[in-house]
Amino acid sequence: MSGASRTLDPIAAAEAGIVGSKNLIAAVADDLSQHQRWLAHYRVAEKRHARWLVFQQLMYQLEHARLRLMRFLKRLALISLRLVRSIAAFLSRTAVSLFAIARRAVTACLTWLRPRAYALALLMRRWLAAFWAWTVATSSALARASLKSASIGVAWLAVQSRALAITLARWGSAAWAWTRVNAASFARASLKGASVASSWIAEKSLVLAIALWRWLCRTGRRARALARILTRASINGASIASSWIPAKSRELAIVLQKSLSAGTAWTGMKAQALASASLAKASAGCSWADRNVRGISRRVAHAKPPTDTGHRALVLRRCTALICVEQPRARLPAIRAS
Repeated sequence: MSGASRTLDPIAAAEAGIVGSKNLIAAVADDLSQHQRWLAHYRVAEKRHARWLVFQQLMYQLEHARLRLMRFLKRLALISLRLVRSIAAFLSRTAVSLFAIARRAVTACLTWLRPRAYALALLMRRWLAAFWAWTVATSSALARASLKSASIGVAWLAVQSRALAITLARWGSAAWAWTRVNAASFARASLKGASVASSWIAEKSLVLAIALWRWLCRTGRRARALARILTRASINGASIASSWIPAKSRELAIVLQKSLSAGTAWTGMKAQALASASLAKASAGCSWADRNVRGISRRVAHAKPPTDTGHRALVLRRCTALICVEQPRARLPAIRAS
């Protein structure tokens, strides 16, 4: 009877089932808290890893840009060297060809000019011999003709000089008679003209002196006025320049500051975009892990307690050890029960 009472005691069995359920719930809650702590640590690690990846990607991009710049510079240097080499080769070939063409042209000209120069020398020699013979033959005749012409010229000059002397003597006597008759009237007219000219010159010189003095006065006043205006204009220009230079320097500083702020903003936007993309991937992985954990917790909550065949309540639960399997692309955990 004692064994039957131990077997059929419903209160003890219910109490044992309640205690087992409580233990199971506590174990599940402990596992869930441990898993939540692991997820929190994993999120922090993923954030750090994402930041490190952003930094590494930025460093990779900078290194890639540096390498591209170096490759571009190397290619540019090679292209320039090839261009210089091709230009040097072209110039050398052109110089050699031009030298050869000039040498051929000079040799051709020399070969063409040699017989013609010899023929010209012979012709000039013949012409000189003929000219010398003609000069010797005609020199006596030319001398006789020159003597005849000189004698004729001397006789003509003697006749003409005698006639010219007679004419000049007649003109001189007539001029002396006219001058002796008109000398008094000419002297009076000269004196009258000299007096009129002296009075006119004195009057005009006085008028000219007065006009020159007035012009000098006006010019002096105008020069003083222009000097004052120029002084004021220079002072105004200096003040405008002194105010314009700081304004322009401030505008230039503002423009440089705006360009620098735009560059830093662009860099920050790029870094933020990369970080947001990495965080989006990490959040997608975390949401996938949370869905798996919630599914496991639902299955554990809806699981039935094991039936007890004896008086003791045995809690038979599956192992709750977690295995984190990292995927190659998303780098998210996969929870498996073993």
